[in-house]
Amino acid sequence: IAGFLILFFLIKQFAWGTIMKTIDERQQTINSDIDKAEDARKTAEKQRKETQNQLQQARSNANEILNKAQNEANEIQKTIVAEAKEDASNIKQQAQKEMEQERQQTFHHMRSEIGEMSINIAQKIIGREVESQDHQNLIEEFIEGLEK
Repeated sequence: IAGFLILFFLIKQFAWGTIMKTIDERQQTINSDIDKAEDARKTAEKQRKETQNQLQQARSNANEILNKAQNEANEIQKTIVAEAKEDASNIKQQAQKEMEQERQQTFHHMRSEIGEMSINIAQKIIGREVESQDHQNLIEEFIEGLEK
């Protein structure tokens, strides 16, 4: 026991201060490392939140751009459909005008041929030349009969 007490006394006199100083330095280093780790964790958490906010903003922007593009595509589609309908209507109107012109031309052509035929028939039946006024009257009467 005496040896232990002497050893303890010598350690306390010569080494105890250095040991306590080393332990204190080690404790300060550990505390400093813990503080640095806490600061790093807070910084990482802050950066994670900023990154999430940026990601959310990027998604929001992407959705906005996508919606805008879809709206523009819908407008373009409506414009194209409207133009196609207008073109179809114009083509239909033009075709109707052409058909009406053809019908009128055919009607005038048939009127003139029917007039000539009726004069020829009348001349053969009557056996004489039909006068111009008689000719016109016969044509008008015949055409009026066709129109009814």
